[in-house]
Amino acid sequence: MALACWNFIISIRLAVVVILSLAISLATATIIESKYDTATAQYYVYQAKWFYGVLTLLGLNILAVAISRLPWKKHMIPFLMAHAGILMVLTGSYLTATMGLDGNLRIGEGEVSSAVELNDDVILYAQGDDAKTKPFPWMPVGVAEDFKGQDYPDFRIRVEKYISDAESKVNFVPGTDPDKKPGPAVQIKILGAPMGGAPEIWLWGSDPGWASQKMGLARFMIRKDSQKDLSANGPEARFDFVVGKNGELKFETTSIRGEKKNGVIDLKKLGSKEDPVIIDPQWRMPIKVQVRRFIPMAINDTHYVPISVKPSGMGSALPQPAMLVSLLNNPKSKLWLGLGDRADFIDENGKNVSIGFFPKRVILPYAIRLKQFEMKHDPGTQDAAAYSSFVQVVDSFQKDDKQMDTLPVEHITMNEPMTVKGYTFYQASYIPDSPRPTVTVLSVNRDPGRLLKYWGSILLILGSISLYLTKVFQKKRAPTKPAQEQAV
Repeated sequence: MALACWNFIISIRLAVVVILSLAISLATATIIESKYDTATAQYYVYQAKWFYGVLTLLGLNILAVAISRLPWKKHMIPFLMAHAGILMVLTGSYLTATMGLDGNLRIGEGEVSSAVELNDDVILYAQGDDAKTKPFPWMPVGVAEDFKGQDYPDFRIRVEKYISDAESKVNFVPGTDPDKKPGPAVQIKILGAPMGGAPEIWLWGSDPGWASQKMGLARFMIRKDSQKDLSANGPEARFDFVVGKNGELKFETTSIRGEKKNGVIDLKKLGSKEDPVIIDPQWRMPIKVQVRRFIPMAINDTHYVPISVKPSGMGSALPQPAMLVSLLNNPKSKLWLGLGDRADFIDENGKNVSIGFFPKRVILPYAIRLKQFEMKHDPGTQDAAAYSSFVQVVDSFQKDDKQMDTLPVEHITMNEPMTVKGYTFYQASYIPDSPRPTVTVLSVNRDPGRLLKYWGSILLILGSISLYLTKVFQKKRAPTKPAQEQAV
């Protein structure tokens, strides 16, 4: 039995089957990637267990064939080089898959960060000081459409629906449901943005993630009159909507130079097309704010739908997944979470429960500071021609701005990465903002198997060339038979 297994492992039949399987697999993955995206190709092929099994069979076949030739002779060196090269490439790939890191680092100008977001998503459960996470594997569109829901008894929640590539439909409606934490909400439209367009945003006081939105050098907030006026974070202008005790809505603005302006908004004019409520903060930026709607007690009615057209082009952000979550003991408490969102629920005991949907994060042994983001446009358009980041490596978060300003500045472009302590940073994308892009997206990669793959590839090439040349020389040196002998 053992001898039969050994003969099968070293057989040419197994080698042919494995090579054909690899060729079909790679061709299939290429077609899937061109039709859908890289993540879908990884799900069905590159990261599938059966594909790892094919690679394992290839490694066993190569190793067994090399061992079967013992004792090795000098003329077998090219053969051994080629086989050793393949084994080194496979080993390096295994180290990359199991011990490597591949993710994204998002940093705003002037900010410091060391949190790398991986391609693995998790559900976060937090109640008081208790916080824990569970993996939630990404699913391609076809699998997500058949998703029937999944219970998480430890978190006391249920994932009702899942969308792989989602776009949000933001909306807030009047409501007093305590499970959805009602609070004041205001819808505004930013007029005169230098980058063009007139973006509309909602500000909602019940969630810190919704209460404050930054656009370029201006931050817009909604807060109650009893809340403290938060100081500006760096050089930014502030536009605060302040909700009074009797339901009145006021505004307070502060320019970058510290100039202040305030007033009371006439709620009767909201929604009027003839006389809209437009506030001029009188900043140097040519920005005005139109107040569209104000809801004193609002609940989040934001939902997600499958994206109709995927964005494309330089700097385009890839669509993100979203899920519909509810409490197991209260199916009516349904709320959509996009990747990176967190929402608060009230459990059966009246306690606050926080549920989040986040990419898994890894903390680097140092931090990166984005000193400046630079983008060049195609002539006569706003299309990005090239973009890059000027960054500084910070060993400790304790350094103040003056100390960090003295650190060396590294320039990362799409063709010139930066490597620090085994981690390589590539310029991947950016997050568009107004009046200009201020958030860079760096691809972070650590590949412990890189050297093995490089050297393995070199050995494979040299071994293949040597094998070819050896056969050519042997054919030329082979004695030719006389013509009469050949005729016979």
